[in-house]
Amino acid sequence: MKIAVTGTPGTGKTTVSQLYEEEGLKVIHLTEYVKEKGLGEEGEKEFEVDVDEMREALKDENFDVIEGHLAHHFPVDVCVVLRTRPDILRERLEERDYRDEKVEENVQSEILDVVLSEAVENQETVVEVDTTERRPEEVFEEVKRKVEKEENDYGNFDWTQFL
Repeated sequence: MKIAVTGTPGTGKTTVSQLYEEEGLKVIHLTEYVKEKGLGEEGEKEFEVDVDEMREALKDENFDVIEGHLAHHFPVDVCVVLRTRPDILRERLEERDYRDEKVEENVQSEILDVVLSEAVENQETVVEVDTTERRPEEVFEEVKRKVEKEENDYGNFDWTQFL
């Protein structure tokens, strides 16, 4: 089974995927992968990825889990979208010293369900997990339960009050 772990930056993708690695699964961390393979270029504000080129390169890779905010663009068996309440997400991103503009862009993306919408458009099976104020191990156990069911489970969070 191939699993994508995706979500807005700061929702816990890397943490969940590291827990999968600890269980012996092969994980591709997309940020590292695209830079290593030269599948994008440094833009004015950030690294810009050619998604079609990324998908083509990944076809030849052997992995169990693919992790990153673009992971939902690659066909998998189950796509996990991690979600975080926008006020908590803002705190997490500010702790990373993101530029104000980047913090705002990512918080707005979370409020508007951008990653979830793209995942639903690109994947057959999508599950959503809230990481707000939860321990990583707790999130990971919920992710594993939902992945095991292989049933769509999304549309459970409405962050529009944060607009």
